[in-house]
Amino acid sequence: MQIKWLEDFVALAKSPSLVHAAHERNVTHPAFGRRIRALESWAGVPLIERGPNGIALTAAGRTLLASASEVLDILRETHKTLQLPGYERLHKVRFAAGRTLSHSVLPRLLTRLRGVAPAFQSQVTTTSLQYGIEMLMDEEVDFLLCHTHESLPGKADSKDYMHLVVGRDKLVAVSAPLSTRHPRYRVPRTAADTAVPFLDFASSMSLGLILRSRLYTICTADKLNVVYESDLSEAIRAMVLEGAGLAWLPLSLVRGDLEQGNMARADSTATDIDMDICLYRSRHNPKPIVRSIWTGLQ
Repeated sequence: MQIKWLEDFVALAKSPSLVHAAHERNVTHPAFGRRIRALESWAGVPLIERGPNGIALTAAGRTLLASASEVLDILRETHKTLQLPGYERLHKVRFAAGRTLSHSVLPRLLTRLRGVAPAFQSQVTTTSLQYGIEMLMDEEVDFLLCHTHESLPGKADSKDYMHLVVGRDKLVAVSAPLSTRHPRYRVPRTAADTAVPFLDFASSMSLGLILRSRLYTICTADKLNVVYESDLSEAIRAMVLEGAGLAWLPLSLVRGDLEQGNMARADSTATDIDMDICLYRSRHNPKPIVRSIWTGLQ
């Protein structure tokens, strides 16, 4: 038994004649006929019969056709499965990204990348900056997308890693609106200002480290009464929308809320904290697709 005999037989079942089926299979008519007879010899019974209207399958032929089609489908799927690991090694691109950036910035970045690089399959893991750096160093991901600021530790800022600035962002003070464009809570600037409820980042968050590095220079921090803390910017955003307090959040996350009037700035742009959005990769990553993406971005 040879697989090509089954492929011939399936082609014959779909064709009006032996000549047509031989042409479809790209073999001569005599050679095709010999292969069908070899299959009949293996089966031990006639599989086709000739009549005035051409060829037709016998009952045994129809039974074999069903099995042959199923076997060929299984083999094709098995072959695809066996090839998948090799394809993934060449074409799967693994990203680690902060939870906020994974949906506020990364989708647009991926669209941009697909315009400058060959086709690839993206796999995204959302994580904190600390674990994202460790994943990059342990070669568990190909790229790390993160906010960067002078206050953050630069473990990935070494000769073994490269980075590109792919965007700009800023932490902005926001509050639910009291009325159009006027915040319910304002950033306290003097000791005489009233204390306000403060929605803070968890200490493990890089955004929290960035904010705390500037907090005492942009406001009277003692007047910030922490009433809520989370390691998820989206959760803090939800609390701001509920009117629970004042927060600094990435502009990339709340731009739409500000434009639609669902939030208001809680101070002037003087208290904004500028940040870069950077994409990191190892200099030693061997994947051609990673190099193609990097070249396209440059």
